Amino acid sequence: MSEDGHEYSLYSIARGVALPHCCLRKPDAESNITAQLGGSTVASWPLSTETVAALTTKTLAAYRRKIDFNPNPDGDEFSMTFSMTLAHFAIDLTGDASTFKPATKRPPRYTFATVVYFFPSTCVGGAVTISHGHRTTTFEALDGRFLSFYKTCDVTVAPITSGHRSFAVYHAVYDLADFDYAVKPRYAPPPLPSLQELQLAARRFEPDGDNGVMIRLATRSPTPIFGSLMGHDKAILDLLLAADVFDIAIARAGEGDESESDDESEIESEIESEVESEVESEVESEVESERPDECAPTPSETFHPLCTTPALVQDAYHQTPINELADADEIKRIIIMRILGYDRTIGLLRANVDGDVTEHLGYGSLQSIFKAAYRAFYPQRQSYYNASKPPQATHAMASVLYDQGDVGLIEAFLDVHDHWADDENMADWLLAVLRRFGPARFQRQLQTVKDSSAFAAHVVHLATAGDRLAQTIACDCIPLWWPRLLRHLTRDSCFTKKEKLGKMLDVETYMLEYSIDVTAMNYLRRHVPDTAVRTVATYVTPPLVPLLDVVRVDKCLVGSLPAVVWPRRDALGSVRLAACIALAVEHASSSKERPRCCKGHVLYLALLTAGTPAFAIVDADAVCGSSLTAMQTLVLEEYMRRPS
Repeated sequence: MSEDGHEYSLYSIARGVALPHCCLRKPDAESNITAQLGGSTVASWPLSTETVAALTTKTLAAYRRKIDFNPNPDGDEFSMTFSMTLAHFAIDLTGDASTFKPATKRPPRYTFATVVYFFPSTCVGGAVTISHGHRTTTFEALDGRFLSFYKTCDVTVAPITSGHRSFAVYHAVYDLADFDYAVKPRYAPPPLPSLQELQLAARRFEPDGDNGVMIRLATRSPTPIFGSLMGHDKAILDLLLAADVFDIAIARAGEGDESESDDESEIESEIESEVESEVESEVESEVESERPDECAPTPSETFHPLCTTPALVQDAYHQTPINELADADEIKRIIIMRILGYDRTIGLLRANVDGDVTEHLGYGSLQSIFKAAYRAFYPQRQSYYNASKPPQATHAMASVLYDQGDVGLIEAFLDVHDHWADDENMADWLLAVLRRFGPARFQRQLQTVKDSSAFAAHVVHLATAGDRLAQTIACDCIPLWWPRLLRHLTRDSCFTKKEKLGKMLDVETYMLEYSIDVTAMNYLRRHVPDTAVRTVATYVTPPLVPLLDVVRVDKCLVGSLPAVVWPRRDALGSVRLAACIALAVEHASSSKERPRCCKGHVLYLALLTAGTPAFAIVDADAVCGSSLTAMQTLVLEEYMRRPS
């Protein structure tokens, strides 16, 4: 089943069973079809009665090397991975399947399929059926189309009741000399997997990998039900049921979706692993509606009656638009948690922890539900430019974990963390966890936590308020977090940089004041001068990379610096305040273009430099650059009139 040597996976299995044994294709480009048959030129189709009578007196082999016909005259390439070699031209008057068999005893090397092009004809009847094992497909409208099928397939033809049909038969040959195949070429339709292969794939799933797949139904229907599935679809359904590790459902893709896409139906299956925990996956199949402009009725049945699907999952499934879980064009990843959604999952976990219900969704334990939720909802990813926060409030999950009290699950939760949606609440939660279980167990998570400036600033706020544990974390961890915080400051959107710059200034202010343990700093200050204390602190703990070094090279940051510094001017200290003002004045005196997000910030720089020689530079910049609005100008004039 795994022809490329990789271990069995649900994706590779689903990809294999979805490969068709035959297909019908209409060329993209319409054109006038001209062919040289023997010594005659045929420019119009269908063939006349006289032409048919003349051509049918010769054998198929007679035309094998005497036909000149380009099936793609407008450059419409049929495939980039194989070529077509003409086998023969045929005229069928009765419905003869033998005419589809290439009239060559030795086909070209690497031939894997037969391609038949049907010329326009007067044929009535003559439906062509291509079969291979449980796969059977019948085609009726064939004129002007290519019919392709593996050479191992069987062909049957219904009687032609009137008229005739002419077609050209080709060998489909892999171009192995020109292409580097990542997967071994196929010479027959892939077989269905065995029960053992399915069960093995269910057990070997990767928690963070692809565990959701989609398979197109072979037989299309606007409202499929389990009892109506036949052929290949029924064979797959029977195999899934026999494996006894699947929950199987029929649903409609596009329910609840107001877009103008075609209605589609799907079969979904969630896979339950029997080793560590239950896992979910889906085998989806899409079916185009016969009338896509109308809303097809909802299927009368959803989950297969032989599957013991939890009632909560079934109820949630009915309420969730299937287009959120599956897409007609893309392979999706889905597990039970995705069906339930974040809020419903949190509600279920809370009810289990509080003892209101005992519902493990078939996972076997509450711990397994938590782990499945981690895989479904974390790590959180920030959106483009990191401008918005994740959709779920992380603290909701964290508070349930705290009440549940499994320290191992809390450690796992911290390990999958990537970006918290509610930093201040999570800082409070983390301190509560450390007080309850002890900080020693979480040293690795504390040192590597991917915090944000808001998270670090709240830790500093708690430390400033006298929280001894927060003081310890700030002293031990912020120096480790600082390089990452600086990198993310420059990568953020310009619309968020001003706020984050303020938080970073607050963090830096605290760390310069308490670069070593707060208790030790206060003790030293009672016995030695402050300058000596800072010298000792610098020797014990290397200073942080100055924030201004990063601000200097970012036009948005340096442009917003005056507005950020103004409300913090007293806390910065004279030396840092002077350095910030000097950098802002240097930027104002340069010819660099001001970012739009920083328009008007020169007002704060004017306030900061009032009464100093630098004010003239700022005043000139405001006049020349029209950086102040009328209202800001009035505010500045009123401020300048007042005594300092």
